[in-house]
Amino acid sequence: MDKDGIKKILPHREPYLMIDNVNIRQKGKEGTGIKELSGSEYFFEGHFPGKPVMPGVLIVETITQTAMVVLGKGNLVLKKVQRVKFRQTIEPGDKMEIKVRVLGSGAGSFTVSGEVYVGGVLAASGEIVLSEP
Repeated sequence: MDKDGIKKILPHREPYLMIDNVNIRQKGKEGTGIKELSGSEYFFEGHFPGKPVMPGVLIVETITQTAMVVLGKGNLVLKKVQRVKFRQTIEPGDKMEIKVRVLGSGAGSFTVSGEVYVGGVLAASGEIVLSEP
């Protein structure tokens, strides 16, 4: 699914649309998002001058947005972030591969695991809980 398809699901728009495309392997269950960082993204300018890195909170946001597309639900809100680990920095020029898998659901909420890879190396991982507002 390209950006136009993503925009049909997510309410996010630039500069807060954090994924470029999504490959849904099993709708509502698992898929992979891609984000290619050019270096011109707004957050690199101030985080950090001379050594730009993607903020951790925005890495979590890429997992969240990928999960929402896989679930086909753009109206969800982030309720909980747990067991998140950042293993390496993500920098301008990196291509992020965001793998998400739905672990469970119930009562309008979804628990999702996410792993972010750069160059085949695990850069970040964790679980999030999304819920209907």
